[in-house]
Amino acid sequence: MNKNILVSGYVLFLSGLVLFGLMHVAIALYVPHLGGWGDPPGKFVTVLNDIMGWVPYVLSVILMIAGAGILLDHLNKRIEQKENQQ
Repeated sequence: MNKNILVSGYVLFLSGLVLFGLMHVAIALYVPHLGGWGDPPGKFVTVLNDIMGWVPYVLSVILMIAGAGILLDHLNKRIEQKENQQ
């Protein structure tokens, strides 16, 4: 079971990373077609609004945070086990 949790942490983190990268590729591809933008929100927010990319962008960040949290929790448990063995 411990290995399954570790694998799920890797899968969550990597899927979030891939989705994050794909969103940035989509943003970079859309910027040349951008008609105009306002200074307060900027190009990035304007593009995310135009391509309706807020949900996948936020989802990618959540997946990366969840995966990193699982991996860090697993790492802390391994460190505690090594300290208890000594």
